[in-house]
Amino acid sequence: MKKILKDLLKKVHVLKIIGNTSKLIEGISMNSKIVKKNMIFVANKGKKRDGHQFIMEAIQKGANTIVCEKIPFRLLLHQKITYILVTDSTDSLGMISSNFYDHPTKKIKLVGITGTNGKTSVATMLHQLFYKMGEKSILISTMGIKILLEEFPTIHTTPNIIEINKYLNLSIQKKCKYAFMEVSSHGIHQKRISGLLFTGGVFTNITHDHLDYHKSFDNYLSTKRSFFSNFLHKNAFALINSDDKNSHKIIRNVLAKTYFYGVKKKADYSIKILEKNINGNKLLINGNIFFTRLIGEFNVSNLLASYATAMLLGKKEHKILKRIKTIHPIKGRFEQFLSNSEIRIIVDYAHNPYGLKTVLNTINKEMKRKNEKLICVIGCGGNRDRGKRSLMGKIVYETCDFSIFTSDNPREEDPNQILTDMKKFRSSLNKKKSAIRTILNRKEAIKTAIQIAKKKDIILIAGKGHENYQEIKGKRYPFDDMKIVKTLLLNK
Repeated sequence: MKKILKDLLKKVHVLKIIGNTSKLIEGISMNSKIVKKNMIFVANKGKKRDGHQFIMEAIQKGANTIVCEKIPFRLLLHQKITYILVTDSTDSLGMISSNFYDHPTKKIKLVGITGTNGKTSVATMLHQLFYKMGEKSILISTMGIKILLEEFPTIHTTPNIIEINKYLNLSIQKKCKYAFMEVSSHGIHQKRISGLLFTGGVFTNITHDHLDYHKSFDNYLSTKRSFFSNFLHKNAFALINSDDKNSHKIIRNVLAKTYFYGVKKKADYSIKILEKNINGNKLLINGNIFFTRLIGEFNVSNLLASYATAMLLGKKEHKILKRIKTIHPIKGRFEQFLSNSEIRIIVDYAHNPYGLKTVLNTINKEMKRKNEKLICVIGCGGNRDRGKRSLMGKIVYETCDFSIFTSDNPREEDPNQILTDMKKFRSSLNKKKSAIRTILNRKEAIKTAIQIAKKKDIILIAGKGHENYQEIKGKRYPFDDMKIVKTLLLNK
């Protein structure tokens, strides 16, 4: 793809231009290491590094245009380089990317899903549902980018704005009419969604998480709220979970038409659980009864959000209901495996106190019988909110029959310190010391849980879910909880 530079600067707030704007541009990058000939290099100020320090490297790699917030005068000897001075490089990148990829969000209905928990499930359910209804769509989520059935891997929950526009443009070429995208608080705050036009937004919930980044819950809430107030125009829709106690705060200053969905509270879109068991839920929506294999009230809420979104996108109710009951469980989200010895394994992404408590309550109330034991293998991520570690440790200790604290993704931290943090809680329960075991090696921890378990017992392996790696000291090593479970159970 090639574009003229001056065309890429339309609607960009430019302070000053030094150089020629008639040149051809063949790509955009924020990373100097992957810059190629005739690309724009956008120097943005990141949390850890300032891109302005890598302008020379970008030029040496072949960049012919530099977008920056300050002109590097010592580099002006490079006469063939065009410098675009802007107030905010990250904001400008959004519009430049949109211009380069032919404004994809003007041609596709983009729905952003945000919340502490459930955004992956809702986005994935919607992609599944629309595919089953014969509608072509793209999924942009923690689990990767998926256009129809073709998958593309990603690192961040919300990819950078260049990738988003690139894949949206590709999806349009493949005749997609809908896009379902997870929108993380980091993505909102770091302006990774600048320049996108949203048809609608979905709010699932907000609980204790990411406070290492946002510093306070109020800041976290404000960031989530800004998605609805700043990115949804008056013709868009905002779909809000009425069961969340902060739902009324989310809709402040929202121009979009607001709708509510809820399992417990009265809402525009509601659902009733008629029966629940180990195999799924019997549900009632608007006089229509159907059965879903999805387990847990949290999944019922996610299913309702998907139903309501489809309705707001103009799909016929009978078509939605015909297909929504066939949606299958999502990898790493309450994913189950029953061994030959009748031990039930559940792998779940629960990595914050609310998510963990929700999953454990679902198991205890809907699956576990009195004579069965619940064993939990749990860790906490490194370089993340330390305050939630003891909260999660306490929840597991007080809820499970047996707890195994282990390593998750320690990243740059000492995994032993993380385990120590997890055990820094006080509890009124007087359990035996053996109720908690600490096993640093995650594979050994899973193996121990399987050895302890007896027929009909339930093992929850929490924290990593769909992830197929373990991140230690900047490196990612292959590690898939469910694959390891199945391998170990062959020898059980």
